[in-house]
Parts: sequence; C-alpha cells; structure tokens
Amino acid sequence: MTAAKRTFSSTNTEPLNHPTTEPPASPGYPLPVKLLRFELRNEPGRARSGIVASGRVYETEGGQGVGMHEAAAVRPLVPVAKAPSLRLFRADHQPAFLSPLDEDQAVYFYGNASSLIGPSQLVVPPPYARELTFEAYMAAVILGDAHRVDVEDADGLVLGFSILNVLVARDVERMERALGAGYGRAYDIAAALGPVITTPDELEDQLSDQEFGRQYGLSAVARVNGVERARGTTSDLPITFAQAISTASQSCPLRESDVIALGPIVQSDQPILLDEGDEVQVAVESLGTLSLKLGNQI
Repeated sequence: MTAAKRTFSSTNTEPLNHPTTEPPASPGYPLPVKLLRFELRNEPGRARSGIVASGRVYETEGGQGVGMHEAAAVRPLVPVAKAPSLRLFRADHQPAFLSPLDEDQAVYFYGNASSLIGPSQLVVPPPYARELTFEAYMAAVILGDAHRVDVEDADGLVLGFSILNVLVARDVERMERALGAGYGRAYDIAAALGPVITTPDELEDQLSDQEFGRQYGLSAVARVNGVERARGTTSDLPITFAQAISTASQSCPLRESDVIALGPIVQSDQPILLDEGDEVQVAVESLGTLSLKLGNQI
C-alpha cells in the first residue's frame, strides 16, 4: 500500500483532532512547522489550534489564520484531541534485528489512550503504585487511515513527532509480568504528550540513518526536580518508526491521530522512583520540553 501524502487538510469533522495550520500572513508557509493545541490563559476552557513560529502562536481555524498570540499568553494542551489508540514499542521487547522483510515482527503493547494528558499537568498517583517511575518515548502521530503499509511507505504516514512520558507502577508491572496477563494497571496512570507536534520536515538535519526507514539522532535528557537523572539519544532505538508503523498496520487498520511511541529514549544506571510533589521534565532536541508534576494523594 502507498502511504498518504503529508498535507494539512483533513476530512475529520473534529478540527482539533487533526489541526490544519496556516499563519495568517503567510499562506504559502513551508512544511516544517510545529503544530499546537492550546487555550488562552485569559480564556480557559476553549481549545484552539495553531502553529508555533518565531516565538509566537498563530491561531488557525478551518485552515485559515485567525489570530496571533504571544507565547506567554497561551497554555499548551495535549496536541491530539482524541487519539484512537496508543501503541508502545519498548526497546527491550524487540528482536535483536529486523530487516525490511520482518515488518510484522516488531513487538508492541497498548497503552491507554484515555490516559493522555497535556504538558505541565498535575497527576495524583493511585495508592496501589508504591514504586512509581516514568518511561520517556519519542511519539509519532499518524496522519490518516491506512492498512497493511509497507516499510518503505510508512514514513509518509507520520503527521509529526512529539514527546511521550508515561508514568509506570514498576511493582505492579512485575506482578502483571509474572502472571502473564499483559500490562494493565501498571501503565494506566497517566501519559503526558507534547508540547507540540513537530513535522518530519523540521528534523531533516537530524537524520542518522534511512536503511529501514528514517532514524533520527535526537539527544534526550530527563530531570527530576531540576536534577538530571537520565540521558540518551533516539539513534539508539532498535527499530524505526517505519518498521513500527508497518507492524501496527498489519492487523487492524491504523486510524488518523493514532499515537505510536518508541522508547525509552533515556537511560539511567540507577532506578528512578518518584515521590509526591516531584516534577519530571523530559527534553528532546528539536521536539521541546515536556513536564508533569505529581500531586499528593488525598
């Protein structure tokens, strides 16, 4: 199957789920852009769409520019209004080597798309999570519906990339793994996505390999309460997004705004356990910085 051509129009009747973007003064803007869902700080509760350029946010509606806002005036929201699914391709689950002929052999499990939250949100951890940690991923947002996509076509299905930070109850994960039941409550707490969707054209200079699809060399760092705790690079990922997308499309069709994540993209020599009140920041080169904070259990 041939992948969809990357454009910024959509037949989706929910405009916030797949933003069309056009700065009001530049209808012929180039494809490299950063897409943003946001609300105005002085008008909370109304989700808007736009792009980020030169430190400003250009609001769009129906593909037309409708206004410009200073960055300090907006609050970023989760960049996908309603993701149909969330698939996690963990590096330690993958076969040692995947060729283009093995596109159906990459391994993934489902996260809870309803657990997706935006940047800088407060998360109250559940009482059962006694060993709470996080896993940072590079995430791709799917441009349109597709089924049984070949690896060589799969990169064309990517609308853009973002950062995903998943809270994980490591003690529950061990129990679920021992029972052979698959992951459930361990990954069902919260997953921050954002702060923007960066289109692939913005990352052309960070390409490190293209043998099995586009591989990006983006440095990443995670900090807890401002202290660096983990570091890594996306070039160490054992599979490409093209291989992951092809794998995911072999069974059920992919849907517009599906989220496919590869990671973890940062590693630490020591386990990182989080406490109430901790703030986690994940910064990825060219993608931005994503934060979340843990609240106190009631």
